[in-house]
Amino acid sequence: MAKNIQIKNKVLNKEQLDKVVDRNFTFFAPVDTTEEELTVDEFFTAYDSLYYEIPIEGDSGSHAYLIKKSSELADYDRTTEDIQPLLDEIATLRRELLNQQQIIIDLNTRLASEQN
Repeated sequence: MAKNIQIKNKVLNKEQLDKVVDRNFTFFAPVDTTEEELTVDEFFTAYDSLYYEIPIEGDSGSHAYLIKKSSELADYDRTTEDIQPLLDEIATLRRELLNQQQIIIDLNTRLASEQN
């Protein structure tokens, strides 16, 4: 009743195996390759949480970069127009202060000469 069964074992080296067997991983379900996009609300939530970790200066990934990029869309130079009247007023007040200081010097000089 016993039968002899002969088993043959064929051994392949790596190059032969790669020719016969596809060893790349394949997915059974379609892979979602779309990148998840942030909403504006999600962006500002992330920005608020990272605010103090963002470097102040830098060519990219910094507050200076954000200002530069945002000012391309928003009229950032308008701020200078808003500040200019204040700068003009400061210059006027400085001239007035200088005039008042000159009057004080003249009065002190006249008072000193009258006392002599």
